[in-house]
Amino acid sequence: MIEARIKTKIPQAELEEKKGKILTGTDLNLVLTGPSRIFRPDGKPLCVYLPGALKQTSPDVYPILTAIRMKSDNRGLASGTKRINAGGTRTRAMPVLSGVLGAIDPTPRRPYCRLNAYSREHLDQWHALFPLLQKMSSHFEEFVPDRHANQARQIARTPMEWYVPGTVFTTITVNNTYSTGVHIDGGDLDEGFSCLAVFRRGNYTGGLLTFPEYRVGVDMRDGDLILMDAHQWHGNTAIFCSCGHQLKEGPCDECDAERISVVAYYRTKMAECASKAQEDAKMHAIAER
Repeated sequence: MIEARIKTKIPQAELEEKKGKILTGTDLNLVLTGPSRIFRPDGKPLCVYLPGALKQTSPDVYPILTAIRMKSDNRGLASGTKRINAGGTRTRAMPVLSGVLGAIDPTPRRPYCRLNAYSREHLDQWHALFPLLQKMSSHFEEFVPDRHANQARQIARTPMEWYVPGTVFTTITVNNTYSTGVHIDGGDLDEGFSCLAVFRRGNYTGGLLTFPEYRVGVDMRDGDLILMDAHQWHGNTAIFCSCGHQLKEGPCDECDAERISVVAYYRTKMAECASKAQEDAKMHAIAER
């Protein structure tokens, strides 16, 4: 595994121009192609790239992941589109194929902890993803042990119903074949790390994961895993399939080219949740009112 420390980052004014944008190869100086550990200028870890770390799990999980076609119009900068007024004070971006699975912390509209609707309604499929998430967590512990320990301490405070057994994850996001605009993640543990796996089929170009502030990119292949600081600005380059189409809303209808990313993390407020029975009681009480 190679190790490198980035010496500088781009000026703030240049970064501002990139936020929410879909980047290109011209925004990169370094593209990782093999096992790599990259540090930021301050010495803190940016990412650890592990090509093929999950390759053996690909045949088992791919049918489950490709069937997850949830749309979201609330991805903000990550949608790569401008937000528009949706009535009142609400704004929405263009819908993208991106959905959350697993545990969700309280919100003003739903002030109780819960599994998201897809996980509740497809419990067998959700449980079938556990071996993949356990393997991701194992690599996380091996290669970034201090950040893993931070999440493990939160897991120890969290009722067992709200995290994936044998992991330090409560929640995952599944994105299907759309390029994220430059953004930073929110709602996950600041002192933790995100674990991002890619599963893909067919022939396409682009879709490079980018860290524009450091001009670093990664061309992730099927079964690759990257452990990363998702509180650094990141995004993707555009995806073009072998038919020549730019892919924005799922796999190509003609050649079936598809790129699925699975992002596993710990949602910050899950340690504040009570047991599932207690949270369900809150939900039912609110429904009755």
